Amino acid sequence: MAVKMTKRDFLEMFLGILFSVIISLLAVIVFAIIVKYANLSTKAVEIVNIFLKIFSIFFGTLIAIKSGKKGLFKGCVIGLFFSLASYLIFSLINGSFVLNPLTAFDILACLAAGLLSGVFTVNVRKGEN
Repeated sequence: MAVKMTKRDFLEMFLGILFSVIISLLAVIVFAIIVKYANLSTKAVEIVNIFLKIFSIFFGTLIAIKSGKKGLFKGCVIGLFFSLASYLIFSLINGSFVLNPLTAFDILACLAAGLLSGVFTVNVRKGEN
């Protein structure tokens, strides 16, 4: 089954990715300040980073998707492209492009977060009308 996309659909997905990346960058900056003054383990930092990405995808999707249609598809696209964009941005900041098992988990977590947030957003939007 083919999904017919309109310009609005593409705009919503682009905005979802953009908002998610902006929210993630702001959250990571705040978290970096907290890490600087708190003695957190590496494992705790990894867990919080995944949570921040999921949080960013959820709110980016919630802000961007206004039409109340194709939430599953749009959410998956937002989650996938967010994971790629965040990987590129944070690898550039870090100065190294390393792929490891955590990278694969990160992509899957972002994809799942996008899927769930897209479905949630569409159902919330239907309730508003």
